[in-house]
Amino acid sequence: MDTNLIYMPVFRVRQQEVLAMKNFDFGDSMYPLLEIVKEKTRKNDQNSFFEIYSGLIKEISAEKVFVDLPIYINQSGSVQDEVVRFSFSVVNNLEKRVDHLNLFSEVDKVIPVISSYLLKTGEENTIVKQEKLLRPNFSSIAFRIYINSFKEDFEEVKQLARENDFLIIDLDKLGPFKTPPLKPVVNALRDFTACKKVLLRSAINPEIENVKLDHGQVVMDADNSQIDTDIMSTFQVNATGDYAGIKKDNLTAGGTISPGFLYYDASDNQYYGYKAEIKSLDEFDNTIVPAILASSATTRMLEAIPPFLSEANWGYNTLLRISRKEESGKSQAKFKRIAIEHYLYCMKILIQKGELTQTNMPN
Repeated sequence: MDTNLIYMPVFRVRQQEVLAMKNFDFGDSMYPLLEIVKEKTRKNDQNSFFEIYSGLIKEISAEKVFVDLPIYINQSGSVQDEVVRFSFSVVNNLEKRVDHLNLFSEVDKVIPVISSYLLKTGEENTIVKQEKLLRPNFSSIAFRIYINSFKEDFEEVKQLARENDFLIIDLDKLGPFKTPPLKPVVNALRDFTACKKVLLRSAINPEIENVKLDHGQVVMDADNSQIDTDIMSTFQVNATGDYAGIKKDNLTAGGTISPGFLYYDASDNQYYGYKAEIKSLDEFDNTIVPAILASSATTRMLEAIPPFLSEANWGYNTLLRISRKEESGKSQAKFKRIAIEHYLYCMKILIQKGELTQTNMPN
């Protein structure tokens, strides 16, 4: 399969992520990855699992959509009850997980995602078992492998991968500059040309707290180097991915009010932090939005050619509407969507400019 895939944003199918996915035009160079972590997106939804998620997928304006029932999800602590239930009832059982993925076989744009159960259950050859059950029903399959089991998983993938497939190398929070532990991965990927390869990283440290941000300053715990073409070339991958400009959190229940915002500056590939002076949602309107719009990051992105900030950037437009009192900014959830839509638009412009591009891999 000839593919234009350059960037893969990952979504957890939460409310603001769903709104962003339905609104944004991903074009033909972005394939979203849906991490389905719950049986239903809303507790009282009377529709079936398939009806809910196939309906969402059909509304996404993208050429292809990766669908994953992620095996790595933590099932303890303060993780949402419905996430834990779905993990125990479906994801932890290989056959049930595959059955759920096979429900999407008639949705043309779906690419199912396979991961190993080795670190979860100790069982070997689980990638092979899933591939055998999924291959008859899909023209493409994605293999998502993690660093902690890379050696074992990669051996399975090498036996199975076909030209139309994708290999997703998930570094989690590991920085790509930490080369010693990643050197065997880089070496292995260099010689692997059976299918397209995607490097996935969680760019923003999930431990970042809004109250600890330095207002208006670079967020040092946010490393967005996975979109750097030199890093992509080092790993010999065709495309890159991340969590669409937001934190890959632990899927816990909602916390306390703590107004803050991580603002992505596409002109220098940095995040800037903004925080409230007091714990009040009014601070989004009174402190955070004015500071963002008056920032040097905003100036740089407006002056870029083409600009990263325009009417077509839903996130930026919403900041402007809030500043003009045309709508309220008193919602932490709304700012999650602002961050996502702004980041996705910046990725689209970087692709348009040729600054985020497929590296010249032999396959």
